[in-house]
Amino acid sequence: MRMRAIVATWLALAATASSAAQAQPGACLTASEVTDLAQVVLPEAIGAAGQVCARVLPATAAIRQTNGALLTRYRSEADRVWPQAKRVIGKIGGVEGTAMLDSDLVRPLLTTILVAQVTKTINVRDCTSIERIYTALAPLPPRNTADVAAQILLLTIQAKARRGEKIDLPVCFETAK
Repeated sequence: MRMRAIVATWLALAATASSAAQAQPGACLTASEVTDLAQVVLPEAIGAAGQVCARVLPATAAIRQTNGALLTRYRSEADRVWPQAKRVIGKIGGVEGTAMLDSDLVRPLLTTILVAQVTKTINVRDCTSIERIYTALAPLPPRNTADVAAQILLLTIQAKARRGEKIDLPVCFETAK
């Protein structure tokens, strides 16, 4: 399975962040802040993956479930960490502490961008692997799952930086190790 597909499935965060806001010069995110963002977008990323994989996975596949205890846990934790994630979004976009972030439209906008990114990057050939990853991580607390996703994204960003490629999410490399 391609690393890009895994990252896109679990986060789609780099594309989401760059589409949602242009990073301010000098602003960078810590590993913990990337995890906060991952935790907020994870339930929607899972839902988008489930929609794409509906073509090839049985209706009983965990990734295809739209309700249940697991997604309820993810959604509850996403709601809990949303205030921290809003600050991270403000940091990326240079709008920290503004009323703009208190709009009820910020989170759905982020979610809409995320779902579009996840949907276009998943290859249905990867759905079985995505299902296995999802079920393997299911027993973990949502924060741990978000941290796994964030660390995969950070490794991908660091590899892109080493190759001289454009980085969509401004990361503080010294704290993202």
